Amino acid sequence: MRLAFLLLTLITMHVCGQSADKHPMMNTPADKITLQYDTTVLRITGKSLSIGIITTTDKGEVLKTKRYLKGNKGWGKYKLEVTGGTYFNGKIHIKGNNDYKKGDSLRVAVYTRKWFLGKKDQFLFNQQIPYNYETGIKILTSGSFSKAPGNHVQFGIRTSFDNNTFIDKWAPASKNLQDFVFASDGSHISKSKGDLKIDNNPLKITKDKVKLIASLAKNPVFTDTLQIILDYVANYQCDIVSNGRGHDLNVTADLYSDSVIHARLLDVKVVDNTTNKIYNYRINTLGGSLSVSSRGENGISGNSGSDGSQGMSGSSGSTSTDVQMVPASDGTMTTTTVTTQGPGGNGSNGGDGGNGGDGGRGYDGGNITVVYSPQVKPYLNLIKALSIPGSGGSGGRGGYGGQGGSGGSGNPSGSSGLQGSNGLSGSNGPSGNTGKIVFVPSP
Repeated sequence: MRLAFLLLTLITMHVCGQSADKHPMMNTPADKITLQYDTTVLRITGKSLSIGIITTTDKGEVLKTKRYLKGNKGWGKYKLEVTGGTYFNGKIHIKGNNDYKKGDSLRVAVYTRKWFLGKKDQFLFNQQIPYNYETGIKILTSGSFSKAPGNHVQFGIRTSFDNNTFIDKWAPASKNLQDFVFASDGSHISKSKGDLKIDNNPLKITKDKVKLIASLAKNPVFTDTLQIILDYVANYQCDIVSNGRGHDLNVTADLYSDSVIHARLLDVKVVDNTTNKIYNYRINTLGGSLSVSSRGENGISGNSGSDGSQGMSGSSGSTSTDVQMVPASDGTMTTTTVTTQGPGGNGSNGGDGGNGGDGGRGYDGGNITVVYSPQVKPYLNLIKALSIPGSGGSGGRGGYGGQGGSGGSGNPSGSSGLQGSNGLSGSNGPSGNTGKIVFVPSP
């Protein structure tokens, strides 16, 4: 009866509207409820935004939720639904594909949670939280870099937002810069490193200028251009490696004055006579150089000798049984069985290891001919030509001698066999010969 009376009293209070005023889990219609968020956090995809709820009661009391607002009111009475993100533990985690634009907002719907004999999921209010939107981009580079064909440039993009903040993201472009579209002139995005690579061939570069143009994919009006003026100060390496004898190379060198960067440049072309490939270089006479090499292949290594076979174990000695009559202390005779074993057999010797094979001869380096104009003569020391022969192959390892067989058990036991002799290692092959290097002045 007491329980029934209590339930009846609670129901009566709820019907009369007293529960909305008295129950600690409810807000009255006169309460003012607002949502606040951390304005210092950038509101974009992938970020977490701290929020809080402030309730001003009809009596003027201000209640704040825990964590962000540092109040005493728990979050247990509220349920939040977020369009464009998820809510957990006093924070909104912003999700999506980053395609929002100026004027778009997150939508937060706030409800009361279900509670015993109270209103179920009562809707309280909606809150619009605007995204931050982009206001511009700028291409960045990391410190100094070599301004010459074939070199890599580490770069990134700074994106500015409407709240005067920015985010810097750096290459590799395939991972960190997927929100941008790139176009280039005299360069390209490297497949191996994801950074900017200046084209190897200077003939593909116009007026010594390399460009990278970046645009924001969702709003191409935001664009920036990185322009690099080359100086061709680099220590170039043209290393031609063959699968046999070194390739013969023809090198031509001329000198001209570059009016864009006001420097004297060597214009060098290397022709591989075996593959018909052409390599072009521009070399600043103040600080640049070129090393051209033709390498012969190394000789083949000799095969290792085979290991000797293991000796056979000796056989165990044969056993025999003998029955003997032995007198006892009382004068009677008793029968005794005696077992004896003969000598064990000797183990056989291990086999000898085989000799290793000799290494093959290295291949000769290629011939290099350098033809240069008279103006180049004072700068010939900037062009180094190397004909590099292949090294001789290493001799094969001699085989290990086989282990001798163990002696058979017996009385006495047999002797173990001797270990076989190790094979001799092969001789290293001789290195190849260097090719001819000729410098020829042109008329």
